[in-house]
Parts: sequence; C-alpha cells; structure tokens
Amino acid sequence: MVQKKLNLPARVLAPLLPYIVIGTGLLVLHNAWIAILSYHLCMVVILFFAGGKTYFKQINRPGNYYILIFTAALGLAGGLLLYLIWPLLAVPGDIDLYLENIGLTEAVWPYFIAYFIVINPWIEEYYWRGYLGSNSKRIILNDLLFAGYHILVLMGKMNIIWLIAIFIILSLTAWLWRQSNRMNKGLITSIVSHITADISVILAIYFGTTGI
Repeated sequence: MVQKKLNLPARVLAPLLPYIVIGTGLLVLHNAWIAILSYHLCMVVILFFAGGKTYFKQINRPGNYYILIFTAALGLAGGLLLYLIWPLLAVPGDIDLYLENIGLTEAVWPYFIAYFIVINPWIEEYYWRGYLGSNSKRIILNDLLFAGYHILVLMGKMNIIWLIAIFIILSLTAWLWRQSNRMNKGLITSIVSHITADISVILAIYFGTTGI
C-alpha cells in the first residue's frame, strides 16, 4: 500500500476530527444526522484536498481471499455478539426516547440504517486506513483514536466496564484491518469487513433498542 507522509497539522488534527464534529452533532445539537453527515463531509473534503485518487487506487483484488473471508466473518460476528450480550450492557431503559430526541425516530431508522451501511464503511476506510493508514505491525495511536470516537458516542449509554471492553475490541479491530490491508496490499479487505461489521452492529443496536 502507498502511504503518504502527513505534515504535522494533518497528523494532529485529522484523527481528532471525529471528536469535534460528532461531539458537536450529538452533545451540542442533539442530532444524529448532523453528526454523521458532518463527520463524513469533513472526511471527504480532507481526502479530496489530500489527493483522493491516490487512496481510491488502493482498492484492488485481495491477494489472499482467506483473509478477506476471515475478516468479513469477524465483522458479522461482532454484531451478533453485541445482540447476544445486549441484556448485559446495562443500557438505560429509556434509550428509545434518547434516540428519538436525536432524530432517530421509528420512521427515520430505516433510512439511517441504509445510509450507515452503504456510505460509512467506504469513507471511514479511505480515511482511517488510507489517509491515516500505516504499515506498522504494532498498534498505533490512530487505532486507539479510531476506537475512542466510538466511545464518545456510547458514553452514558452503558456501564464503564463495557465501554472499556468495547474500546479494546475496536482498537484491536482497527489494528486487524490495517494488518489485513498490509498483507493484501490494498483497502478492499478492511472495506468488506467494515461493511459486514456495520451491517451486523447497526442492526443489533436497532433490534436491541426496539426490543425485537
């Protein structure tokens, strides 16, 4: 994979972008759509000015389909596990009211799920594993920052022990996606795995909050 050396402002500010826009969207404006759309828009703008074609070219046929299948299966397993342990997460009983207050009403949920599944994995992989990617075999700071912004979304929605567990799992997931891309010399492996993960996780959250 081609890695582009980032200047200091990009190295410092780019990984913090999700915390700024998502924090503003959810904690200040209390709107899930504003949060995710502003997050995606900022990433797209940065990718465009950073030379988006370079990262687009990093999508190629995987050299090892076993890695692709394995990581895709792990993505699906993540949402299934979340659904199975949902009763143990100590999610507040009024979580459905909170979701309605941030714009995720029963009528809106299907559109949000569709958008999240179709759009989010591609942009995040271009950004986190492409633009902010690294060929390092060790866990890097951006793996932790990728996991951390998810915790910002979940804060106050479950017990601190589960937040720590999810942070560790997401950090390892970010590391695994980088390693699978490094071995397959492209972004396609992490994109496919991210798609399966987003499908299973968002459906687990939907079914968990709606009691289905």
